[in-house]
Amino acid sequence: MPTTPESGGREEPFEKDAQVEVSFEDEGFRGSWYTATVLRPPSSRITSRKPRISVQFHTLTVKDPLHDTTHPLRESVDLILVRPIPPRESRRSFRVDDDVDAFHNDGWWEGIVIAVIDGGTRYSVYFRSSREQIDFPESLIRLHREWVHGKWDPPLDQNSKIDDQNAKESHVSEIN
Repeated sequence: MPTTPESGGREEPFEKDAQVEVSFEDEGFRGSWYTATVLRPPSSRITSRKPRISVQFHTLTVKDPLHDTTHPLRESVDLILVRPIPPRESRRSFRVDDDVDAFHNDGWWEGIVIAVIDGGTRYSVYFRSSREQIDFPESLIRLHREWVHGKWDPPLDQNSKIDDQNAKESHVSEIN
């Protein structure tokens, strides 16, 4: 990823065609993240408005009633609601009380592991936002991370980190 003078030499994760995740503040969507591609990065101009970024979602669609077709949803969203795709780690086992994201209803939803099933190949996840409990295979669960000041929290375990390209390919293939 390129750097810009405004970034202080940091890589800019929200360039055109970058793969990102977007959250919503709307009721019923809090605690969920949806994959998208950046169509137009945020402007580098200083304005009094909140910076916005244009994206096209991978799993959210809009129905065109005129042509009876669907196409990917495109929106301009507040930059604060966008983050890079979280890294995947080779460790895919979880414990009770681990904070996780589970892929459900076209997005990644924040939850907590409440039971390990079938010797660790499936997990029961409780979602605080919807008060639901759903069982998932390990392939649809990841460690929950927050994007804080350009870094992941909790930080990556360097011993189990897999390279970013494999992570992006794995992430896209899992949701398609």
